[in-house]
Amino acid sequence: MANFTYRALDQEGKIRKGMIDAPSRTQAIARMRDRKLLPIEVLPSRTGSGASGSRAGMPMTAGAPLPPGGRRFFRKSVPRAAVAGMARQLATLLRAGLPLDQALHGLCGEGEKSPMTAVISELREHILSGHELADGLAAFPGVFSSTFVAMVRAGESSGTLELIMERLAAHLERQVELQRKVRAALAYPMLMLIVGTAVIIFLLYFVIPQVTRIFADMGRDLPVPTQILLGLSDVLRSSWQALLLLALLAGVGLWRAGRTERGKRFLQRGLLRLPLFSGIYAPILLGNMSRTLGMLLKNGVSLLKSLIIVRSISDNIILRASIERMIDGVQAGHELSGFMVNELIYPHIARQMVTAGERSGRLEDMLLWIADDCDSRVAARLHMLTALLEPVMILVLGSIVGFLVIAIILPIFEMSTLAG
Repeated sequence: MANFTYRALDQEGKIRKGMIDAPSRTQAIARMRDRKLLPIEVLPSRTGSGASGSRAGMPMTAGAPLPPGGRRFFRKSVPRAAVAGMARQLATLLRAGLPLDQALHGLCGEGEKSPMTAVISELREHILSGHELADGLAAFPGVFSSTFVAMVRAGESSGTLELIMERLAAHLERQVELQRKVRAALAYPMLMLIVGTAVIIFLLYFVIPQVTRIFADMGRDLPVPTQILLGLSDVLRSSWQALLLLALLAGVGLWRAGRTERGKRFLQRGLLRLPLFSGIYAPILLGNMSRTLGMLLKNGVSLLKSLIIVRSISDNIILRASIERMIDGVQAGHELSGFMVNELIYPHIARQMVTAGERSGRLEDMLLWIADDCDSRVAARLHMLTALLEPVMILVLGSIVGFLVIAIILPIFEMSTLAG
């Protein structure tokens, strides 16, 4: 029978050190799990049972300050897909019975260098120095959201870290997939718009003046479409610098206005009221809020704290103001559904489901149902938007090209008529 020293998390989320007897390291880890301990580090004992026995079960304070190295500013961005992959792989390794430090070591890989592996390496250092995983995650706010940190902390406290990681991975994977669908839906129409605009500018600047000059030299009155086309071409050729400067100034002005609170509110309210696009934007907001809130509640985080976390990660000013009213209402003892009054964000069915969840004690399940419903609505709207935008773009660009053709053909037709 061999002796193993260990560090593990108990059900209260505190780190405990001690010694355990087992025929092998694998069986030692299994016995620790039977005792409701989540292994962080399990090593063969070098000093015998007496050296560590007096420290068995000695708690370390959760949430202790991190070493200075963990607080340094992380400059490299980490894609959300990489965070989702890290959560999924970590859940798999923990489910397989690996201690947390070895699971993190396995995620670092051999010879692989990326922003994510650098973060994981520092997380492992935090774990080995006696800190909780949640504290290490909190040192990288640009990588792990406050929701991620809060759920991991709840998982460490309840001894269900692998389950929490699986839920976080599924949540992040849904967000990544949603972003992919939105980009895919808009990619083809945007490409058509850019290419069509470039072709039209090229025709107006280079081709049209050469063709229409022949008709202008004849001294005859040109058809109205041809005159309009020549006027546009002349403006573009003579004032392209001013037009480019005006476009740049407008872009910078919109960008600066979008960074102010008033500008953000105007833009976000416009998106919530814009036909067609509001059917995508509003469900995305509600779905993200509902899923995050539901996951936090399902993992033992209080409603008030969950709302505060959701408010902190919300980028939409209108939604954030609504959540602040919910926080005030919950603190005053009112029901959550009573403050879901903004019809731009909360449809009637969502308010009904939240009311039913509060009265039945299944609020987290109702919130997750709302999130799934929002995902379905977004997918349906994206499909409709893709099917609608393509023919609309073809029709618009076809109309412009048709106007150009008519403006060129009309003078030729008149010349042939006069010659006949």
